[in-house]
Amino acid sequence: MIEILLSLTAAICWALNGIAYRKGVAEVSAFTANFHRTLFATLFFLPLALFDLPKTEIDFNTAFVLVISAILSFYIGDLSYFAALKRSPVSVALPASSTYPVYVVLLSTVIYGAKIQLNTFLSAFLVFIAVYVIYGSGKGKFRSSGLFFSLLAAFSWSLAILTLDFLTDRLPVSVVAFTRMLLCLILLSFTVKRDEIKRRDSLIYAGIFGGFLSFAGIAVFLTAIKVSSSWNVVQPSATSPVFSAILGSILLKEKIDFRLAAGIGIIVISILLLLLQ
Repeated sequence: MIEILLSLTAAICWALNGIAYRKGVAEVSAFTANFHRTLFATLFFLPLALFDLPKTEIDFNTAFVLVISAILSFYIGDLSYFAALKRSPVSVALPASSTYPVYVVLLSTVIYGAKIQLNTFLSAFLVFIAVYVIYGSGKGKFRSSGLFFSLLAAFSWSLAILTLDFLTDRLPVSVVAFTRMLLCLILLSFTVKRDEIKRRDSLIYAGIFGGFLSFAGIAVFLTAIKVSSSWNVVQPSATSPVFSAILGSILLKEKIDFRLAAGIGIIVISILLLLLQ
């Protein structure tokens, strides 16, 4: 039960994150906003990592998986998500990107040889229907490009999530989180736009607020995986579209039309189907 509560807490953090990212990325590139978020999140994790690092041993295989996990999650995945937020509202980008539990389920059958049950197929089918419904609520290229980057983020995140059981079995949560963030920060330092680094809105919203919410969400999500497993906690964490739609409506005055509400509802049903396994 504790892992479910932790996963839902992560979902709320990530929904709030979407609001902060949306404001932070408005006048800067996705690279700059991601750099600010990653910089502050790394700083928030630093004290915890300094406490655990002296008593932690990292072998070559673990280090290799850490690098791959960081690139998939915080570089490719998050950059795609920032790009989606720049092209579409939070209430569209987050539901589409939150299809990652289905990819986790399907990919686990390939990687771990898990048997696919009927409700898994139904869940995957419902998610793709939901994406179509959400896309139908948009207009022209503005939404279609946002949808593409949202789905790319979801796929990349799912691959990264499948590495976390391996990593949290071998390393403390703080070390896993800090190391992945630090690796991403190094990569982003080569691609960040120098003339945008001092942009106030990105520093405040994507950096301070987004960094703290990332720190909180990642910390509780990794703890949930360490307590249980990614298979058990990934579905509740994807309820963030519900929270984001409500928060986007309240804080950003985004409209929730019938098609968008229906798409969000279908995603929630697909996640519940996975929880039945």
